[in-house]
Amino acid sequence: MAKRAEPSSYERAVEGILNHIDESGMNPGEALPPERELCDGLGVSRTTLRSAISCLCASHVIERRQGSGNYLCPRRPTVQLDDLSGFSEIVRTIGGEPSSRVLACEVVPAGASIANRLYLPEDGPVLHLARLRMVDGTPAQFESSYLSMMRFPGIDRFDFEEESLSEVLSREYGVEAEHVTLRVTVSRASEREAELMRLDAGDLIFLERGTRMGSDTAPIEYYRNRYSPSHFRISCKTVM
Repeated sequence: MAKRAEPSSYERAVEGILNHIDESGMNPGEALPPERELCDGLGVSRTTLRSAISCLCASHVIERRQGSGNYLCPRRPTVQLDDLSGFSEIVRTIGGEPSSRVLACEVVPAGASIANRLYLPEDGPVLHLARLRMVDGTPAQFESSYLSMMRFPGIDRFDFEEESLSEVLSREYGVEAEHVTLRVTVSRASEREAELMRLDAGDLIFLERGTRMGSDTAPIEYYRNRYSPSHFRISCKTVM
């Protein structure tokens, strides 16, 4: 019979820190015990513990404050790829306050790439809506949306800093997204993206591109979302 592999000291350290966070009911911003105390409690060396802490810092679970210690990071909203909830709904699930700043709201020709996704001629008019989405006033997502003006005439008249795009589509046009096809990749922030999301140019970001569709599978919106990993997580549930 094959023997079950014992976890390494590094794995024990990571799991032990996570267990401590969970079992002690730590709140965001609270400090973890001193490293010496964690080493003794987990039975690992200082080198192993620091490797585990570096891993959890990279995952934005904890943050290391020079000369102060290690602290539990604030909760981050989680985008479930199999969930059609909007930005504001997702942020409110963690008790955050969502807000938006409109960067562009203009009618432009679709162009070949957008036209292909929205089933339009290349010169068909689309609304280009670009917004910086924030969590408690901190930039977390840079979103670009494209909608057909032929399907949604007059949609450019709404103030999308004050109104939800999904609510406008439902209330004014009787349309709700029921399906989405999407692709998520890891990209590097351009100079503009970095400036908007308070990152350094070249920092890693999540890039989500997709098309939302209604019950008739006709395209409603093509979008590109860039997420800051420091403020957002992406997850997908599967059923086996």
